[in-house]
Amino acid sequence: MNQKSNRIIGLDMHPDVFAAAAIEKTAADISKTLWVKDRLNTAELEAWAKKQLQQTDILVLEASGNSFEVASRFHAMGYTCLVLESMQASKIKENFCNDDRHSAVKLARVYLSGLAKIVWQPDPETRQQREIFFAHRAAVKDCTRLRNRIRTFLTEHCVRLPKGTALTQQSGLDKALSMYQWTRLQNAMITDKFEQLWQTEQRRKKLETLMVKELLDRPEWSRLWRLMGVRHIVAFALMAMVGDINRFPTAKKLVGYFGLSPRKVQSGNNAKGYERGIGNTGRADVRALLIQAAQNAMIQRNSPLHKWGWKLAMKKERNIAVSAVARKLTVAIWHLLKGNFTALTELSKHLEMKLLKLATLLGKEKLRETGFTNRNAFVQHFYKKIQFST
Repeated sequence: MNQKSNRIIGLDMHPDVFAAAAIEKTAADISKTLWVKDRLNTAELEAWAKKQLQQTDILVLEASGNSFEVASRFHAMGYTCLVLESMQASKIKENFCNDDRHSAVKLARVYLSGLAKIVWQPDPETRQQREIFFAHRAAVKDCTRLRNRIRTFLTEHCVRLPKGTALTQQSGLDKALSMYQWTRLQNAMITDKFEQLWQTEQRRKKLETLMVKELLDRPEWSRLWRLMGVRHIVAFALMAMVGDINRFPTAKKLVGYFGLSPRKVQSGNNAKGYERGIGNTGRADVRALLIQAAQNAMIQRNSPLHKWGWKLAMKKERNIAVSAVARKLTVAIWHLLKGNFTALTELSKHLEMKLLKLATLLGKEKLRETGFTNRNAFVQHFYKKIQFST
């Protein structure tokens, strides 16, 4: 193999420009830098690749905002493009001169050293699902922020709304306006804050409806509703982040992916070491949802994890017990997605309640559009889908 076809191409990508470096495919400490190009136009990425790259080159870049899109474009042209896990790659890269030219070289050397993990690249459909999930999460944060702004403004004028006042309804605005002698400008300001909240809440509901529709079209994922504590948002987040369940050969790998495995630290004379708990690794966004699901499972007396979780909480502490329940939920999720389950013999109360809430979320018009006369017809139809889904 000639020199040109035996090389690693490091790419430091930015929205407008990028840097590229080619090094020999040898040991990282002795590999030779063949060339470095800087300030290249990202819009001309494909044209540049056709001129400069060989089909046998291996391209590597750090996981960032546009990394999966860039990788998919290279795959479409027949190149091998790998995405490196950003935390490890950036730590190694920042120990050296950190400009675009050097970053491209260091990314290629990091790959050769084997110190950075290669990230799984989601397919286009999974990427779209992730976009919906992140948009919904942002809408939830925006709703919370706008609620707090309304309450803060009212508190500045010693106005406290009665408990249970619905800020997302017209009645909430009417109540706020009636509790103080607002000026014309203040009246307009309060109305604007409420209208911003209503718009954001409407966007959140639309995204949530999209999640439900996507799950209803995929019985293999909607079967996760069988688990207490897992509803549509958790199920959709798992679908968007896990993608192909077959990339996790064991349940332990899925637990590690979400960062739910307790970490152990051992050094020197301390032979036993100590546990540092969970966190700081894995997908924190989904891990937070699984922790909430575990909290829900522990307070439901009919849940099989209720007694086990509280027994562990009495021995240690509640946070440890909740993390342990989240791990058990993750193991159950892996088995359900792999098809290791028995068909349901009857519609349980908690599953019926979940399906009824989903029907309410979709609304009467959407139910009629899909051919359901009422919520009960919706529940029975999708119960059968979940019951025997494979």
